[in-house]
Amino acid sequence: MAINYKICPYCNSKDVVKIVYGYPSGDMIMQEAAGKVKLGGCLIDIEYSPEYHCNNCENQWDKEEAIEHAYGEIKGLNFSHGGYFQGFQELKIDFKLKRIEYNHSLEDRGTLIKDTSKADLFEFIETLKNIDFLNWRSKYVDPDVLDGSGWDIEIVRDGRNLKKHGLNSYPDSWEDFLIALERLSGMEIR
Repeated sequence: MAINYKICPYCNSKDVVKIVYGYPSGDMIMQEAAGKVKLGGCLIDIEYSPEYHCNNCENQWDKEEAIEHAYGEIKGLNFSHGGYFQGFQELKIDFKLKRIEYNHSLEDRGTLIKDTSKADLFEFIETLKNIDFLNWRSKYVDPDVLDGSGWDIEIVRDGRNLKKHGLNSYPDSWEDFLIALERLSGMEIR
């Protein structure tokens, strides 16, 4: 999922238009009357100039607010990584319960449960923002490797969950993601 800036973070409406700044032409005035753009005025405020306008609820926001909203919708993360010979690691993070569950398919110790803090989850989300996690593609596959390792991520949200996966191929910021998982869980994820 790429972050969709054109969904209202307040009412979830898709009836959203760009805000256009500067001296409007006659055509631009007609487009605003038709609800295709929103005129923002002749001057851009250096401190805050919203980029999007919701025709449904009249709210306005910028890309940073859309990013905050998108990451704020994450309620949990389910992660698995491994292969036939090394087994699979599974990590489930529940943001509401502030709980992490870890399991390895080749270890007999069962599921390990660890409680975490709001501060640690906040730091984890900040790392996800820094590595542009929500804008990762949904699929990374190297078709030239027949054996190796695979990974799956399910992003738990109130609405539809999002899924990302890969086979022997990873996003550029994969190592940073694993480091963030290790820091949060206290487990070695490799």
